[in-house]
Amino acid sequence: MSENSNTVNFARQVPVTEPTQTTPSDANELAQLSMMIKTWREIQKETEDLNNQVKEKKKRAKVMEEMILRIMKKNNIGALDLQSSGGRILYRRQTTKAGLGQKDMARLLAEHLKSEQQANTALQYIAEHRGTKVKESLLYEKD
Repeated sequence: MSENSNTVNFARQVPVTEPTQTTPSDANELAQLSMMIKTWREIQKETEDLNNQVKEKKKRAKVMEEMILRIMKKNNIGALDLQSSGGRILYRRQTTKAGLGQKDMARLLAEHLKSEQQANTALQYIAEHRGTKVKESLLYEKD
């Protein structure tokens, strides 16, 4: 699709549902489809640009946070009062559980059940009986 044209060229049309008889409101929707697609693409592009800006700012904030943490830890500072905002910065340390991937789960089950065969059977059961979600979305493919 060219950015300057006023029409949308479809490379292929894939029906989402069974075709039905076209009503006047359907014809109106089809006429508006080109404009809706252009607007959607513009919004997608703006969102992508904003997400890139957020990503860059988060990187900068993480670097600064690491520097502040290193200085506070080095100097044994537990809290800093901020005069400008009236708030405080606290040095906090917490321990969380590590992620539980497929390999870790297999290893832990084998240790617990004292058998790799039973662990593999349990993992296979879990994989076969997991719930599923259906998610529908639009995807823009570039040429």
